[in-house]
Amino acid sequence: MSSAPGGEEEVRRLLAAYQQYQAQADGIMQQLNLTQMTAAGLERALYAVEALDTATEGQEILVPIGSGSFVYGNLASKEKVILNVGAGVSIEKTAAEAKDILKARRAEVLEGSRKLSDVLAKIDGEMQKIQSIMQQFEESAHQHQHQSGMESEGIV
Repeated sequence: MSSAPGGEEEVRRLLAAYQQYQAQADGIMQQLNLTQMTAAGLERALYAVEALDTATEGQEILVPIGSGSFVYGNLASKEKVILNVGAGVSIEKTAAEAKDILKARRAEVLEGSRKLSDVLAKIDGEMQKIQSIMQQFEESAHQHQHQSGMESEGIV
């Protein structure tokens, strides 16, 4: 690797740090994917609640049952919305309250996504620094090998 004292040890340390950063970046990418899916779900829910403004009670609607499947139903109330608050608990809210809650959740998710993106950018910067240092080690080792080859041939 490098003829400098501790050069091999430094390269190993850098490689270990790079691998650790890569693992962190992979985890953050997974979290970003989840936040994007959550934000998309909140956007769809908000769109559906806003569509209640133009709907009429008793109107035939398609009710999603999962996996892109729907059943026909009739709108019983355009004023009341059932929201999941977590841990299998749902609460009834007015359409206006539901909009506010969904908008607030969406804002929180988007803020979390922004923070994750910032952390990912910092990690990427650190990985690029390591790549640059490793490139310098590689060039230094290549120069050293080239000089050693010339010296053994008597070309100095």
